[in-house]
Amino acid sequence: MTRRDADLHVHTTHSDGLCSPCEVVIAAASVGLAALAITDHDDVSALAVARPEAERLGVELVPGVEITCEFEGREVHLLGYYFRERPPLLAALERLRTDRVDRLAAMAARLEALGMSVDPAAVRRCFPRATLGRRHLAEFLHKTKQAASVREVFDRYLADGKPADVPKTRLDAFEALTLVRDAGGAVSWPHPPYDLRRKSLRTLAEAGLAGIEVAGPGVGNRVGRRFRDWAAELDLVPTAGSDFHAPDRPGRRVGAFRCPSADLDRLRERASAASPD
Repeated sequence: MTRRDADLHVHTTHSDGLCSPCEVVIAAASVGLAALAITDHDDVSALAVARPEAERLGVELVPGVEITCEFEGREVHLLGYYFRERPPLLAALERLRTDRVDRLAAMAARLEALGMSVDPAAVRRCFPRATLGRRHLAEFLHKTKQAASVREVFDRYLADGKPADVPKTRLDAFEALTLVRDAGGAVSWPHPPYDLRRKSLRTLAEAGLAGIEVAGPGVGNRVGRRFRDWAAELDLVPTAGSDFHAPDRPGRRVGAFRCPSADLDRLRERASAASPD
């Protein structure tokens, strides 16, 4: 099989995915991908686990991470690629993960105060492979028949601004850009908001953004064409990825959205140009 293209947006059990690092590498190989980026949320631990399997199957494992950020007053995520695991970047990611654990405990306590029964140990048993987050609390309440649906839990308790919600810690987008670039990597903007303004994209491009995701489950065709035009205008690399989390989600399997090898080469070159070594 001749391998080509890359899926640059894949999650594993090391964040909120349902498949192990080795399982997503095997999936990439089975659909003929030349490269795969594991981009767990604020976590790079899956890379060491996946690397031997990627080498065995002849799939390039692109070092990746999806960083929780804030830009212009809203939550955005940025994808770092081809970085080295240097202490400043790793420390920032660890801080985000630690704050996520504290946030989950605080939300569980608020739900308890509102009359729900939320035992953190029971939530963990219900989702033994997951990095727990707000949605897992909602699913737990639904599974234990304390709510009619996950949507009801969010609407009444856990959506932004609701009684049990606790704001998420976010890294300033410019700090994230600097950390990844200082670690020799390149940064792309995944699933950009549909109402993204060219001015906002230019601001991050001038700060060192290397790419923008133009194809993926959260990017419609018309919006994707607009982003592709802006990428050409601002000299950004157009990237693509499935945002894979679980094999039972139609249209989001590994390899469902692919970045051509030529664009991956451009992204790799941007990372090399950013490298301080």
